[in-house]
Amino acid sequence: MKKVILIISFAFLLVACSSQKPTDPNWRPDLTTANFGKYPTNYPAIIKKWGEKNFDNHNMISYLSMSNPREEYLVINPDDKDVIYGYSVCAIIGGIKNESYYKPFKKYWFFIRDGKIIEQRDLDAGYNTVIYRDHKINCDDKY
Repeated sequence: MKKVILIISFAFLLVACSSQKPTDPNWRPDLTTANFGKYPTNYPAIIKKWGEKNFDNHNMISYLSMSNPREEYLVINPDDKDVIYGYSVCAIIGGIKNESYYKPFKKYWFFIRDGKIIEQRDLDAGYNTVIYRDHKINCDDKY
């Protein structure tokens, strides 16, 4: 009886593994046909609006610098090759979180599409610098 259960379990495992599509580790989006949307000329206002929502005392926020927007992509689901195109902006922001806590300057990354922040990351947390396999966040205005 144990052998039968073991064989059935093994068969279910094989069926489950074979139904998954393997992800091609070398796949990258085709940027020649990408639609990045409208260039966010108002990106400082978009980021400042984010700051007002994420800092308690928005009158005490300091925006030390912001990079220029650059074309970027986010891979949502690599198995289905689901990608969002937009623009990437980095900013160094600091200020007072609340009356008793000062939030030091940190570098943030923003992914903007159609005037909205789709994703934001604190770049001072070391694991947040990779967007997709071998594709890291670039905050340098020099390409």
